[in-house]
Amino acid sequence: MEYDNLKSNWKKTGSGKKNLDQLMGMTKINNHPKVKRMRIKFLIESLLLVVFIALYYDGFDGADKPLWANLFLISTTTIYIINRFFGLLVLRNPIHQNNLKQSLIDFQRKLKSIAISIVASAFLFGCGVIVFFISSIQFTTSKYVMTFIMFLLLILLTALSSRNWIKRIQHIKSSLKAFEDPTLDS
Repeated sequence: MEYDNLKSNWKKTGSGKKNLDQLMGMTKINNHPKVKRMRIKFLIESLLLVVFIALYYDGFDGADKPLWANLFLISTTTIYIINRFFGLLVLRNPIHQNNLKQSLIDFQRKLKSIAISIVASAFLFGCGVIVFFISSIQFTTSKYVMTFIMFLLLILLTALSSRNWIKRIQHIKSSLKAFEDPTLDS
């Protein structure tokens, strides 16, 4: 009885055929869940930053701050958004070569430069926010300590972000090593 079920199921396996367009759609990198999450994260970040820039002048007394602090905040925010956008473009289309190994090598190289750019722009954005808020205050000892703690936290968050990017790049490196030694399982 079980043998007949096995035979019946075996015959049904070919019934779910997909055409070439469906298979191509399933394998596109744009359909990958991590890329979708990154795209959503980027859009939410960008929207919140645009709202922040639109409202900071009235909401955080931008009129009372020096012009250089306002310009520094706007420019670092713009640089951050542009870097995230270029990073998303690189991550959306990693395959540019005829073979997968060469594509991974190129992707790893691009990922290193994007990682440096994104981490640096995030650090600059954090500095821009801190500098904007401290640009017109009268410093006391406690305010110096608070500013120092804010910069330490910014450095810590930058280090954590850098570590995450290093892990991503290491993952690509391990995939490349699998091409060199096919006995390795990743």
